[in-house]
This record gives sequence, C-alpha cells and structure tokens, in this order.
Amino acid sequence: MIDARKTYLEILYNKQNITSQLETHLVDWTYTDNLSGEVDDVQIVLEDIENKWLSDWFPSKGSIIEVTICRKNWNKQIVKTKLGKFEVDEIEVSGSPSQVTIKALAVPESSSIRGEYKSKAWEKTTLKMVAGDIAKANKLKLYFEASDNPKKDRYEQENETDLMFLYRLCRDEGLCLKISNRSIVILDEEDYEKKAAFATIKRFGDEKIFVKSWSAKTTLSGTYKACRVQYHDSKKKKTIKVTFTPPKVPKVGRTLVVTEEVKSVAEALRLAKKKLREANKEATTVNLHIVTDIHLDAGMTLSLKDFGKFDGKYIITKAVYSQDGVDLSLRKCLEGY
Repeated sequence: MIDARKTYLEILYNKQNITSQLETHLVDWTYTDNLSGEVDDVQIVLEDIENKWLSDWFPSKGSIIEVTICRKNWNKQIVKTKLGKFEVDEIEVSGSPSQVTIKALAVPESSSIRGEYKSKAWEKTTLKMVAGDIAKANKLKLYFEASDNPKKDRYEQENETDLMFLYRLCRDEGLCLKISNRSIVILDEEDYEKKAAFATIKRFGDEKIFVKSWSAKTTLSGTYKACRVQYHDSKKKKTIKVTFTPPKVPKVGRTLVVTEEVKSVAEALRLAKKKLREANKEATTVNLHIVTDIHLDAGMTLSLKDFGKFDGKYIITKAVYSQDGVDLSLRKCLEGY
C-alpha cells in the first residue's frame, strides 16, 4: 500500500517549533510568492473550537515565524524547502465555527518601508544607490540583479512610503521589485526571460508536474506595435526621437508615444524598449493549478506543451502554494525586448 502524498508546513514561532501544536488545528494554509509589486506572505487558518487560539495561544503581532514547506511520500525522503522569515502582521477571528487566520509578511511591519510616508531627494546618483540607502535605513539586504543601473540627475520621493517609491522607480525603468525574506531584490524581467526554461509542463500525462486545471487568455487590448520616444531640449535646442519596433510585431496599428526626458539616442532607445515591454507583457497569460514536488519560484521560466496556440515559454509572475497544490500565474515571454 502506497501512503498518500502530503504537503504541509513546518513552523518556528519565535524560534520554537510549533508544527505539532498546529497539526490538529490546521484548516488551511497558503504561501504566496510574487515576482513584483507585492510582498510575499504566509496565511494560516486554524480551527478554534476550544478557544485556545483566542485566549492563551493568541499570537502576538510582530512575532517572527520561520516557514518550511515539507513534501512527504513524493520520494523516499521528506523534501523540505525553506521559505524564510515572516512577521505576523494581521490576525482575523471569525465564527461559527470559531476560526483564527494569521497573516505574516516577508517585510517586517516594524520596519518603516511600508508604513511611513517620507519626502527625500537624491542628486546625480543611480537607482542602485537609492535602493541601497533605503535598504540600509530599513535594515534589509539589497540584491541588485539588473544588468542596467539607471542614473538620473534627481530622484525625488514625495510623501511616499519607501516601498511605494522604490516600486515606482523600478516600474518606470522596466525593472521588478521583489520583497522577500527580509531582502529587497531588484531584477530585470528581460534577463530572467532569456534564461533556459526550468521545466516543461505538459497538458496531458505528466506525473512530475500534473495539471489539474488551467485557463488562458490572449488580448490585443492595451498592446502596441512600437514605441516612439521623443524629447525636445529647449535649452540646447535639440530634439531626440527614436522608434523601437520588436522582431515579432503585435497585430495592432497603435504606436506608444513617450515624451520623458532623455539625454541621448541610446538612452531613448533603452527607454522605448522598456516602455513597450511594460505595455505589452500581459498580452498572453495562463493560470495553472498543478500538483508537484518541484518547488517553482516566481521569476522562473517554464515551457508549456500540448496547450495548442498557448504553447511556448512563460515566466512565473505569482506562485501560491497550499496543501492542495500550486496555483501558478504565468505570462508569455517577450522576444527581442
């Protein structure tokens, strides 16, 4: 007789292992891994018929939990994947029956990165330097993984949280901002999309990655065939104008026009590519509900097979893990920009 496969969480609460205490009360759990713009989180749902969690066991906001996903009976040994540290941010209670939901974030609420609005300016510096200052101020590590490090005469934070400000800067530069495990990660999606596919997901008959359900969408709405950057410097009486058209042109007649300040043709071309990518990247998306013992992170690329016109190479933009499987949000990789 083969034991049933099981996926569960191993949890340290303020460095104390509480996995066994949770086991008899656990109703559901999710771990959400985002590529950009949202903070990774863990949510745990507990039954509380005996009112233990509502009274003596009530968790303290700000407490640190360390989370590991464990997969049992997939292989001879239990496969464990450490997710890192999270801070308890929100506790919700409901009834009947009595339940407690604990939400913990990868960014400590005790840090000012999410909750404090600030105004500050940086002169003649790079995005990496700005991100480094913010990481240091919030006692976070910085991993700057983008090959391009934009430089500007002035970066200005205007009554924004550090997280909002950094996300805006990264979005404007066509970069991704990821907050995970007490770290700030800045990466270039284009670099990640160029990497070889980590795995192939087949619609039918794959025991390693089994597709339980799926949906897909492709649209022309909001997409452009090209991007034109044009800027007139009144002081120098000089106009810079560049148009970028990708190798595989979307079947639309629209051209995206950008009038932001640029100082050279090379800078204008780089901006045109980034702006066109930002506009077109959600043109084709796929959602999968799968069962697998392979740990798939946001930012990994996958090949889809047997999905007809939706076959091809995709990047994971969100992965939501639960005891029932993994929900993946994918978007098709762009070519040439």
